[in-house]
Amino acid sequence: MQILPNPYKVEKLSGTFSLTKDSVIYYNSDFSAQAKLFARLVEQSCGDCLSFTDEIEQAQIIFAKNDNTHSEGYTLMISQGVATVNAGTPQGCFYAVNTLRQVFNLDSKQEVITCANCYIEDKPKFAHRGLMVDIARHFYGVDTLKQIVELMSQVKLNRLHLHLTDDQGFRIQIDKYPRLTEVSSVRQGTEVVKGGKRYVDDQIHGGYLTKDEIRQLIDYAAERNVEIIPELDVPGHLVAALAAYPEYSCTHQVSEVRKLWGISKDILCAGNDSSYVFIQDILDEIVELFPCEYVHLGGDEAPKDRWCNCKLCRERMAELKLDDYDELQTHMLEVFRAHLETKGKKVICWNDGITSSAHTDIVSQLWKPLNYKKAAKSATKQGRKVILSPHFHLYFDYPYALTPLHKTLNFNPCNGLSSAQRDNILGVEAPLWTEYVTSSDKLYFQLLPRLDALAEVCWGWSKHGYVKRVARRMELYENLGLCYNKQALKRALVGRATTVRKFFRKDSDVEFSQNQ
Repeated sequence: MQILPNPYKVEKLSGTFSLTKDSVIYYNSDFSAQAKLFARLVEQSCGDCLSFTDEIEQAQIIFAKNDNTHSEGYTLMISQGVATVNAGTPQGCFYAVNTLRQVFNLDSKQEVITCANCYIEDKPKFAHRGLMVDIARHFYGVDTLKQIVELMSQVKLNRLHLHLTDDQGFRIQIDKYPRLTEVSSVRQGTEVVKGGKRYVDDQIHGGYLTKDEIRQLIDYAAERNVEIIPELDVPGHLVAALAAYPEYSCTHQVSEVRKLWGISKDILCAGNDSSYVFIQDILDEIVELFPCEYVHLGGDEAPKDRWCNCKLCRERMAELKLDDYDELQTHMLEVFRAHLETKGKKVICWNDGITSSAHTDIVSQLWKPLNYKKAAKSATKQGRKVILSPHFHLYFDYPYALTPLHKTLNFNPCNGLSSAQRDNILGVEAPLWTEYVTSSDKLYFQLLPRLDALAEVCWGWSKHGYVKRVARRMELYENLGLCYNKQALKRALVGRATTVRKFFRKDSDVEFSQNQ
């Protein structure tokens, strides 16, 4: 059976099962939405409108409740003319429906829907199965994000982390600070790598999500068991916001949204009390919008040059009796963590923004160093929860020549960790940064079919038959008219280094152009 991600346990049984226009559905009252979703998928596939019954004995499709299953798990028995799902929660039932979607191939048009009899027992490997999309460097609107949520949910991924703010753009409506959308959401040019050159063009790039769009996206995602996690990056990667409100920088001289990529020395002033109020006000509006458990505070790549030369920052260092500027960042992080705690929220930060003295409730999203296992062991030994996002395996903005599909697929998140350390691994998340992703087609190209490999890492229990299973997903992308890497399953042994060099030095669209 071609199910992606591969279930925990699959047993093939003798005989086959057929859905007909006379098939009847029974569902537990907790699973109404999931049963109706299944009926819609059947109708889209073959045109038959299945009916529902309150009598379980009359049904050929049964969605039953069993509180003994994993909170996101389910069992599926197809035998003797009946397909029975048992799940303990709507989430588990939803994932069972998506398995049925693949078992019956409901994304294809067909006259007769059949499958082999089978028994499936399934549950995830990790609670956090995530994708990060950077909409700050290049903006993608709510329709594109909805499409990504839909694709994620079909392969049982459940966290969409939105990188909303960076030096090159601020992409969320904040009512108290209107210049964050008037000024910070618009960039007057962009660094590009094209035609063998690296230069800054003069094309204006802008956009942001309104609060109504965010609510719409959150509701859409919730129906598909995907939680949206917002990221406000502080104290670095904040030039776009400081261009609108330069008084919160150390120099008061930040004048425009950054056009170049890389790391800026202009960061939030740590010695100015008003800077803390500014961020807390923004966080308050973010918290009102997003019902999720966590808020991401970034924290990565924050050079301290400005702090070293800032009278207010030096005075704050002396006042707090801190030894170095990394500890000053930890102090700032703690102020925001404590503020969010009063709102019922927990914090995630990139691991290079977390010192050993940072509050252990802060989750470390581990993207560096290259030896991520050592860093994971160190963090989990402290009792800190960890999300694994090692850049060498899971950065989807990298060219496929640098990070081919098999490298992502063969990533073993907990290899080398003790059982106690594994208990502190919340899960896995793949970031897709968008410095060189200038269109939705390029976004999908970088994402697909890597998204399917990510699902196998986060949930799948066996890599067996992966090529055939992802090939079917590619058929779906083709039918949806989505751009995807058609060469991704080929393991090229030559030319990879040349392609990587060309990507970074001459043409950031080298692979994308060859795929067209």
